[in-house]
Amino acid sequence: MSQDSLARYEAEVERNFRWNVVVFLAYGLLGTTGWRLIMAPTFVPDYLFRLGGSNAVVGAVLFAGGLGRFLSPLAGASFAVHRPRVKRAALAIGAGLRVQVLGMALAALYLPLAFNLPAFVVFFCALNVLVGFQGVVFGLLLAKVIPLARRGRFLGIRDFAGGTTAALVALLAASFLEGHPFPASYGMTYLVAFAFTALGLVCIAAIREPESPITQERRSLLAMLGSMRTLLRTDHVLAWYCAARGLGALGLMAAPFFIIALGQSHGGNKIDLGTATFAYFAAATAGNLVWGQVADRIGFRTVFLLGGGIWLGSLALALSPGTLSTAGVMLFVLVGAGQGGMQMASINLVYEFGDDEHLGVRIALANALGELMVAVAPLIGGTIADRWSYDALYGVAATFTILAVGTMYFRVHPRR
Repeated sequence: MSQDSLARYEAEVERNFRWNVVVFLAYGLLGTTGWRLIMAPTFVPDYLFRLGGSNAVVGAVLFAGGLGRFLSPLAGASFAVHRPRVKRAALAIGAGLRVQVLGMALAALYLPLAFNLPAFVVFFCALNVLVGFQGVVFGLLLAKVIPLARRGRFLGIRDFAGGTTAALVALLAASFLEGHPFPASYGMTYLVAFAFTALGLVCIAAIREPESPITQERRSLLAMLGSMRTLLRTDHVLAWYCAARGLGALGLMAAPFFIIALGQSHGGNKIDLGTATFAYFAAATAGNLVWGQVADRIGFRTVFLLGGGIWLGSLALALSPGTLSTAGVMLFVLVGAGQGGMQMASINLVYEFGDDEHLGVRIALANALGELMVAVAPLIGGTIADRWSYDALYGVAATFTILAVGTMYFRVHPRR
């Protein structure tokens, strides 16, 4: 790679920076709103619990989805890292994602109740496989158009826009749940999510992507796995980051089960579901503005540490007697702020390691190992909740969170 080609690339990035920021912010306002309704630890866990009748079913389905997100980043890196442009791949994968959301909506609206759970599992697992692909491709696209030095602030503003809309849409979704019969009420919610994500895809199409001056040779999946093993052996700080990210994911195992415990304590009132989701999004939205500023000034490592401390606060509150009946909203405020910080840092800290040449492999490695723990976490959490108690689940989650924060603090010092 010549200095001239690098200079032309950087000039193109700077020339299109404002346009791409506006487009990404529009995507945050529209696309991420839809994904938040699907990925929030409220609507889907509650839906699965009502269909399956146990925390174990919730954990098993979330595990199946997470397993798809674990396997697909490896293939995504093999598919994308050699390409000088990745936007077309992002659009193709994004279209497939939206088809799955539409399928979830139509199944809930029109299939007999007995077929809802298996249909949802199929669409949900396919969705998560594509999410794993998208994470690598979208990560490469983001890295090309938003420079690292300004990325934290941008992510905070983008997530603020999406979170604000999602909080309002959550109240609308709660009215669907209250005013329509089950499961069609959830079908309406997923249909709203599909509409927002489809609009977000239009925004992705408008991104002005520069041609990367740095690409890797096309490699098979086995060669990609070999590169990942080499990275883990040679880059000990990166390896410790992956360990901290995995432990953090296990610490978040309690997140999908707060809403189920809340529903049981309040008799399953759907207004509580809407209020809790609104509180979660509002806190995550406000928190992301702060997290973005902290990331730009100090780094995503600090965001992880602070987010982990707030998440521990939410677990301590959940363990307090009578919390779900007296302080449920405050609980979800802490969950939104803490989980939002940990997840933002877990995903974006990988950009602070090393050079751009191996960025795709690092993203795939971190995403794959992180998603493996994300998959295992609700399976363990649902088993603990059913076999012992929610309090036992919160205690185990707190232990893993402490280990994650300790590992990040003592072992991870990225080359920012």
